[in-house]
Amino acid sequence: MLRVLTVACLALAVWALPGDAQDKPNLSGTWKLDASKSQFHSEKVSGETWTINEDDETINISESEDGSAKTVQLKCTTDGKECKVTGEKATASFWYNGAMLVEMETRGDHVVRYRMKLSSDGKTLTVDTTYITPQSPDDTLVFDKQA
Repeated sequence: MLRVLTVACLALAVWALPGDAQDKPNLSGTWKLDASKSQFHSEKVSGETWTINEDDETINISESEDGSAKTVQLKCTTDGKECKVTGEKATASFWYNGAMLVEMETRGDHVVRYRMKLSSDGKTLTVDTTYITPQSPDDTLVFDKQA
């Protein structure tokens, strides 16, 4: 009985391994916000661009708004460890939940969760934004990949 259970567990582990790599899409690219497809409840954003560079263990995100010289940059691992947001009094952590990349960001007493999901064709990035503290209605940001 123990041998059958061991073989079954090993088979399940080997079967599950290939799925892990497929569940973690690479979000690298330049992404331009499509305000017409997005849903805003908290604040209006019109010309935001994200540049994402990602490898197996780290993610680097630069955010900028049209007409603004201000750029926010993050360089973090994707294993849930906390990192600092460059130029801000904020921290962030990233991890994968299946095919979704989750970011938890803390700025003072504000906590926001971002869930990023890539479309099947790789051309659209949808970011569900949940305002944990203080609570506000959720936003959905839709970005189109730039050539």
